[in-house]
Amino acid sequence: MKIIIVYKDDAGAQRLARELHKKLESRGASAACMGLREMTKSALWQADLVLVLGGDGTFLKTARCCATQGIPVLGVNLGTIGFLSSIEPEQLLQEVDRILNRDYRIESRMMLDVRLIRDGMEVYHGLSMNDVVIRACVSHTITIGLQIDRLFHTTYTGDGVVCATPTGSTAYSFSAGGPVLDVDLPALVITPICPQLSCSRALVVRSSARLVFELVAGHPTAFSVDGEDELPLAKGDRVEVVRSPVTAKIAEVFPVSSLDRVLRRFERLNNTRAEASNDMNILLQSCYVL
Repeated sequence: MKIIIVYKDDAGAQRLARELHKKLESRGASAACMGLREMTKSALWQADLVLVLGGDGTFLKTARCCATQGIPVLGVNLGTIGFLSSIEPEQLLQEVDRILNRDYRIESRMMLDVRLIRDGMEVYHGLSMNDVVIRACVSHTITIGLQIDRLFHTTYTGDGVVCATPTGSTAYSFSAGGPVLDVDLPALVITPICPQLSCSRALVVRSSARLVFELVAGHPTAFSVDGEDELPLAKGDRVEVVRSPVTAKIAEVFPVSSLDRVLRRFERLNNTRAEASNDMNILLQSCYVL
């Protein structure tokens, strides 16, 4: 079994990668380590599994790179929340034999095909696993028109708009007030960011819909895919979004429903915040005594 370990640019992640690499090879597996910056499609060629040591950003970049080759990706949470991770670092080394025996479930996650059209010419084409975001770069509103299946649907005026997959519905879209979608639901969610009108709400559409977002008017604006590849937009630019035939293969060591995953991650985040708040209260009390 050929396993490649991709780690984020962090000393702790590097140490874990070296330890994991040593343990995998001691079990007879073919293993290799590389930093996120070294990762290329050719470097991942013919891997049976890619282990990602990092947060959701590291995972998304790796998953997009692996998707076109059909390589499953298993996330090890070294980030803050880790919605996309399957296993925690303290569990990883204990489950090496299980991973080598392929005792995990592989889920297929929807991806988006994204194009930026300017003056009739394609200037960007990429894949998205999480979301496509169009947002103002300054503290002023912008106006974005939305077409669904070539028919005008609505106009959003505000800070921008997010178009998310079910996987990405727990990210920026959720923070902007959008709903959480089950990862198996064939749908997309379109969520306005700080809309000027209170009647502007998140919209859930079927995944087969063809969406076109056009920058009608506004101040400096940018669009990004999965939080990366940020590009400036000009008036009249069109961002076309359709469901991609390519899917991301996600390995799950401890399979849980998407709702359970969300609840567990939020519980973990709330516990972390509670601990930080308690530490701050202790510090303030100490300062007061002094």
